Amino acid sequence: MSNLWRSFFGFTDDEDSNETYEHAVQRAKHLVEEENYEDACRILRYAERYQHAEAMYLLAWCYWKGQGVVEDAGKAVRLWKKSAGMGFAPAAKRCEEIKDFMATL
Repeated sequence: MSNLWRSFFGFTDDEDSNETYEHAVQRAKHLVEEENYEDACRILRYAERYQHAEAMYLLAWCYWKGQGVVEDAGKAVRLWKKSAGMGFAPAAKRCEEIKDFMATL
């Protein structure tokens, strides 16, 4: 993938102008760990458009908790289901947890 995402989010002046898309997703994970949700979500939302399963999983947690985005449980569940459908195991596990919880209601 090209570095178009970099200029889209204003990262063209960063030190490492050769950062790949995969590196950006890793950077977003790091930003989540640092609780910098707004910057992380900018990258993760872009990654969602390009069907990156792990990014969708992480973005779903942001929507679930309302961190860096407006809280939206429905959007979170849809993203987890999409990610699980792509074979991302943690998303499949989360979908199972939700399904089990709903069965207890």
